[in-house]
Amino acid sequence: MFHTHALTAKDGEWDQAEALDTGADDYLAKPFSYVVLVARLRALVRRAPTTAPPVLAVGDLSVDVATRVCRRAGTRVDLTPREFAVLELLARRAEQAVSKTDLLHHAWPDEAGDPNLVEVRISALRKKVDAAFDRRSLQTVRGVGYRLVDDRERA
Repeated sequence: MFHTHALTAKDGEWDQAEALDTGADDYLAKPFSYVVLVARLRALVRRAPTTAPPVLAVGDLSVDVATRVCRRAGTRVDLTPREFAVLELLARRAEQAVSKTDLLHHAWPDEAGDPNLVEVRISALRKKVDAAFDRRSLQTVRGVGYRLVDDRERA
């Protein structure tokens, strides 16, 4: 669940009402007290959902977002942080084609990134999560990118 908060110089009651009516969950006008800002942030953390991030499963491949652990048929597969990020996005969009650009933005959010970075990680992932288990779940979608599928019927 995402929350929208407004921090603005507009402090009129109509401005506040409009922001809240159009989707903001909270409103803080400038100038503001840092003590109040920090208290509001603490309140947000307290009411944040406590549900654990999901374990994404595609066939017998599982990607535990909370522990950052990948398993194939119950066997742990050690991944680098970038490999995990690429696999996580593919698992979140299982069976869908995911562009190299989307994978770059997800695994390298603060870098311009070269599409070859994705290709290198996909190659490593294929060795670790597919070839090591005689599987073919990481598929190339020509002209688009990659997709992760449940290949147990096809294995």
